[in-house]
Amino acid sequence: MATSRLCELVAVPGAAPVTLDVAAGTSAALVADPPVGTAVARVVAGLAAPVAGQVLVGGRDVTALPPPRRRIAYVPAGGALLPHLTVRRNIAYGQRRRERVREVADDWTATVVDRLELAPTLALRPHLLSEAQRFRVALARAVACLPEVLVIDLPTGAVGGGRLTDLVGRLSPPDTPGAAVLVCTADPGALTDVPVAAEVVG
Repeated sequence: MATSRLCELVAVPGAAPVTLDVAAGTSAALVADPPVGTAVARVVAGLAAPVAGQVLVGGRDVTALPPPRRRIAYVPAGGALLPHLTVRRNIAYGQRRRERVREVADDWTATVVDRLELAPTLALRPHLLSEAQRFRVALARAVACLPEVLVIDLPTGAVGGGRLTDLVGRLSPPDTPGAAVLVCTADPGALTDVPVAAEVVG
């Protein structure tokens, strides 16, 4: 697993640059208004190009790489689950682009489902889940590909009554420190247990 670093990253024209580090196995938060926080999350995940700056993973500059080559997983606000797929198939969908997880896919998926207490929901479709359950499914789908970095665009109330670090702490594969986790949110109240690494205004 690797440290993630943002170097003078500008995701939206006119926004302040963001510089922060998130070590493997730790979590850090970026507090910003929703348009900016979401834009940063999408840039880190490779779904949008930055205005300026770099995204580094373990010292590799991944700024210009497509998402499949970054080893970065993304949990968008609301989860963006596929409505026509069951929970089981939504989670399995996260493995589709990662050759390296094929040998451990079934065991790892079963472990994640157990740790996130999703077994009773596996046959359900997303519209039958609570917001907190949908968030857990989105987390499970993201970590199914064994990423080095996990980026979470966290809306208010997504975690439900749980603690974010408790959920994230359940997602480390055996014998590894776990992914570096960057949480982008506009709600500092959701971060009672996640250190704020940077704040962006505008």
